[in-house]
Amino acid sequence: MIIKIANTWADWLVQNGASSDDYEIYAYGAECMLNELFSDLLLIITALVFHKTFEMILWMIFFTPLRIHLGGMHASSHLKCILSSILLSYLCIFTYPLVVDSPIIIGFILAISILIVYKIAPVVHPNHPVSEHRMKKMRKRALFILFIEILITCIAYGYFSKIVAGIATVSVFSVCLLAMVGKFHSYN
Repeated sequence: MIIKIANTWADWLVQNGASSDDYEIYAYGAECMLNELFSDLLLIITALVFHKTFEMILWMIFFTPLRIHLGGMHASSHLKCILSSILLSYLCIFTYPLVVDSPIIIGFILAISILIVYKIAPVVHPNHPVSEHRMKKMRKRALFILFIEILITCIAYGYFSKIVAGIATVSVFSVCLLAMVGKFHSYN
């Protein structure tokens, strides 16, 4: 369904003056956008059902920017992507209480996350090659985003919300785990 809608969108663009040479780019871009839109809508809807809206939005805020620039494992289909996103988000939302009351555990997880990002960023999909220059930019952005997210996590833990710190910690770590799986399993 997502591919059919994306192709319809690309057809419309070409029929309305866009370059037909870039048809595949339009279709792929629309496909990615629709997949993300459906995933995010399902995450929010399920969060409303389970009364976890705040936690879900917070998870998405910490997860998405780092995921975009760090990269990592990708599912083989849109359905698998959507389902694995739901599974991963709820795994994080329901496990963050395990780290909330321990600054040592939070510090340890964040230190491991720094090491992972420093060592492997970015992890790009083999079907989406990028230039060496772009790789360097992605690496710098991933490290910068990680630094900002860790700073926010530490401030939250110390001053206003251990819940925010816990969700941020598991969000960051989940991105790092996806990057490791992508780096060492799926693409090598």
